[in-house]
Amino acid sequence: MRLVNDRRTLHGMQHPIHVHGQRFLVLAVNGVRNQNLVWKDTALVPAGSAVDILLELSNPGHWMLHCHTAEHLTAQMMTSFTVE
Repeated sequence: MRLVNDRRTLHGMQHPIHVHGQRFLVLAVNGVRNQNLVWKDTALVPAGSAVDILLELSNPGHWMLHCHTAEHLTAQMMTSFTVE
């Protein structure tokens, strides 16, 4: 999955993106491979950057992905997904 942070949007800043109920590896940032693969549930996506993650979808349920900056939730910086 690629997380893209377009700096021209309403909140043109870095965003800590959090995934509930699952874990992921950060594979690359702006095409540069990550040499330190560690399981995470939150990744910082710098302004104007793209972060490639490998999302493990092994925990069934209805989950949320969102920016961990609380006021950004009211700006709709979130989505939900279902793992069956």
